[in-house]
Formats: sequence, C-alpha cells, structure tokens
Amino acid sequence: MDINPYDAIVVGSGATGGIAALTLAEQGIKVLVIEAGAKIKRIEASNYEPISTIKRLSGVITKKHCNQSQHPGYWKNNPDLYSNELKHPYAFPEKKPFLWTQGKQIGGRSLTWGGITLRFSSEDFHPAKKDGFGPNWPISYDDLSPHYDFIENFCGIYGRKDDIKEVPNGNYIGEIPLTDNENIFGSKVKSKLNYPFIQSRGFDRNASVKEKQWPNSSSIGSTLKKALDTGNVQIISNHLVENFEINKLTELASKLTVVNLENGRKETLNCDLILLCASTISTLRILLCSEKKSNPLGFKDNSGKLGQYLMDHISVCRFFSVPKTKNSKKILNNSLDLSGAGSFFIPFGTNLPKIDNINFHRGYGIWGAIDRLGIPKFLQKDLNTAIGFLIAHGEVLPRKKNSVSLSKKTDKWGIPIPHIEFEWSENELNMAKHMTKTIKKSVDAANGEIRNIDELINIPIGSIFTKNLIALSDSPPPPGYYIHEVGGAPMGVSEEDSVVDKFNRLWRCKNVLVLDGACWPTSSWHSPTLTMMALTRRACLNIKKI
Repeated sequence: MDINPYDAIVVGSGATGGIAALTLAEQGIKVLVIEAGAKIKRIEASNYEPISTIKRLSGVITKKHCNQSQHPGYWKNNPDLYSNELKHPYAFPEKKPFLWTQGKQIGGRSLTWGGITLRFSSEDFHPAKKDGFGPNWPISYDDLSPHYDFIENFCGIYGRKDDIKEVPNGNYIGEIPLTDNENIFGSKVKSKLNYPFIQSRGFDRNASVKEKQWPNSSSIGSTLKKALDTGNVQIISNHLVENFEINKLTELASKLTVVNLENGRKETLNCDLILLCASTISTLRILLCSEKKSNPLGFKDNSGKLGQYLMDHISVCRFFSVPKTKNSKKILNNSLDLSGAGSFFIPFGTNLPKIDNINFHRGYGIWGAIDRLGIPKFLQKDLNTAIGFLIAHGEVLPRKKNSVSLSKKTDKWGIPIPHIEFEWSENELNMAKHMTKTIKKSVDAANGEIRNIDELINIPIGSIFTKNLIALSDSPPPPGYYIHEVGGAPMGVSEEDSVVDKFNRLWRCKNVLVLDGACWPTSSWHSPTLTMMALTRRACLNIKKI
C-alpha cells in the first residue's frame, strides 16, 4: 500500500467522514481516509434513463439490491450508488426484517442523501426530563449551535426562518419557493387545524441530478473536496476496515487491520488516532470485532451496551391528490424538483395534536411535497388534480433488545457480518396509528383525497417489481427503511452507562472516536445527518486536548 505519513485515520468518506477530514486537516493534522468503496466520476453518479431503470430491475431480479430496492429513493437515484448486498451481506431474523441501505463509494451515502437539514431543539437533547424514559444526551443545544452554524454556512443551506422552537432557525442562503399547491395546503392546515407548517431546510439537489459539478450535499462536493485541497488528506479506496487492536500498556489503539477488496489481502496499519465514520451499522461491526469479547487484543466496553439500543425512525407514508390550481401547469413546466429544501414540514415534535388519547412517548414530524414528483402528464390518470405525499417519521425509544451483534456467518473476506435484531414496540405502533390519523386530517383540511399510487398514475411494466414495495403498504415499513439508523455505541457521562464520552471517545480507548450515528443515546424525530456532522466537528476540534 503506497501511502504517505499520516497522523489520523478516518474510516468512511460520507457526511461525517468529510467533515472529520476537513476539521483535522485545517488544524494541520495529516489524515488518511479509508473508504470501502471505489472512486467514481461525477458522470457515473447521475441518473440516466432508461438505463437506470434496467439496472434497477436487474438489481431486484439478481437480489443484488433485494432490500435496498424497497426504499423509494432507489427508484429515483442511480442504482449503482447502492451497495451489492450479495458482496456485503448482513443477517436478521426471518420474522424481524431490517432494511439496511449501504453506500460503498467515495462519498458514501451522502451521494443519495435527501439533503434535509433540521436542527435539534434544546428539548431533543434532554427528552427524559419531560417523560422520564431513557437517557439524556451529555451535551446541550448550546454545545452544538456554533457547529450547526459552521456547517450551514460552509455547505450553503436553503431555508426560511420560521421561528418554531421544535426546529430552531439556522443560517440560510435563500429559500426554494413552495409550489402554489403547497402554499395552499400549508395555509389550510394552519388555519383549519392550527398545525405548524414550514418550508423544509436543506440542499436543492443530490448527486443523481445531471450536473458537471458534485453538489454541496455530497461530501465530495463540499467538505471532503475542501479537505483534499489542504494537501493534508489522502484517500485509499476499496479497503474495508476489519478491526483495531490496542497497546495493552497504554490502552490506546495502535494497529488497524484492513482488507483490500480487489485482491483479498489483509494489511495492518499503525495508528495514533482513529475516527469511525463508516455509518452506524458498519461502525458497530468494526467496534464489535475490536472489543475484547471478540478480540483478545481489543478494547473493553465496561458498559455492556455496545451493539445495543439501536434506533431508527418509524414512518407512515400516504399519497394524495388535491384539486389543481391555475398555476399548477406553470409550476410543472418550471421543473421544481423534490429536494431537502424543495418540500415542506409539519414539525410537531412532542407538541402533538390531540387526536384521541396519546398513548405513546415522544414525537414526530411530517415531511411532504406537492407537484414535485416529476410524473409525466401521459402517466397521470387525472389531469385535474395535483399529486402529493406526506411521510410522518417519529422518534423510536432506545431499547436494549434492538441490537447489532456479530453473526457466525462471514463475508467473502472472512469478517463476521452484522446480525441486526430490531422490531417496533407497542409504543412505536401506537405512534404510527396517531400519524395515520394526523395525515388524514391534514389531507382532508386541504380538500384532498388519500389515494393509492396506482390510482394516481399509470405504472408501466415496472409495476411487476414495484407492486410489493413496502412503501405502498398501509402498515409501517420495517426498521431501517427510513435510512436513519442510530445508536449502538451511545455517549454518556460515565463508562458504566455508555460506550463513548461526551467528546465521542471510547472510555477505555481514548484515541478512537465514534462520530457517526452509532454514538447517539436517543434518536429524536429529525433527519439526523446535520446533527451527526455538527457532533463530528465538535469532537474533532477537541482532539488536541486528548
């Protein structure tokens, strides 16, 4: 392996890996980024039809994308940006499915990220103060606020300052206008139901949009690009991290084992500092393979919580139609795309509407859009209506039995694959019922009608493969579907109750930092990526104090 001297190793090149590399590089720290996937060109990330559709159907037939094809984003993005499940398998109980989306390429899942950037509120960091369930974060909103500021300013976020405490204002470069039907929808749910309604916040496009430059929503178009420009960062691709080992005298990590995915050779790298940004489940696999129970030369987790308390967002999706306005045709001709900022939110948080009795803990928000699905006129069944969707996603409580462990099965390189055990509890299922009623009330208030997707559009031959999509079911999709998995190595105030400290460091191995979603003690209801990036920057700025 031909690499230059380095001070730190960053595992993963997605949203958190990019900000980690940038933050360290700007401090003069030499960084080696290790990515399990390949380097791809900008043109290779864009969506090209009908070639992409043919690839998607092939991915379903060959089972290469058996689980990932359940997510609607798979049918919108370039399918090459989704990992080969036959090459990178995982396990789960037959009656407890988990849908794990992987992005094995430089840029990781930031290339398929929807690009929503909502800040946590102060309440979200200390939820147990309100309901007494589970842990609180060992940090506050004020700890992350300057890092939210930096990332929003650096990346260029669109949004509007709506002054709603459930989603604190950020720094925005402008806003992407709502469609005429979205404005009407918002005014009706506010006036008739007194529901909060805001312009969504985030990016205007992702990597599947055909453009010459990488978008800011991708790490390669923003943080990782700037990190490489410093001259302090180098990347090796197609290398999968297996584990790390500690020096028994210092209890610090000293060696990292990687496998070259092109020839299967394993190599050992010396290391002074390791930052795990591989995505929640991949990071948990590395930690589990590096912990003393699995590796005699590994670190010790005194909390016993490693791999436990995995979380994701539970979701309910409904398509609907509303009467078309006189400006609908104009909006469609302007090709307003669905994006992180090109959409809206009904952001309840824990301030939920009183529909029947609220028999569950925590809160949720509803993401939606109208006139942004890009459906051609010849496919739309009723040209007098506009098509929209509402997706509610809610907080999942941390529960011990929802976990990631090491399977007895291994991948082709001899590394144990993750075994994921996760199911919705009664709490989440009760929340989903409440979500369903709230969505219906919202659509009714806008004089709309909830309808199945096949009632709205003529689905061609692809319906043979899409008819069983979980997204089109009336029941909540299984865990993993929303691609917001977090937890498994929670941060806390002591090594008896957490895996990492408030600066993301393993308690018993201080030079290993867990920077992606694995470190989360609770999940809240927001899209998590912005908060992951803010946590990463905060931890990396603290590194010189180790």
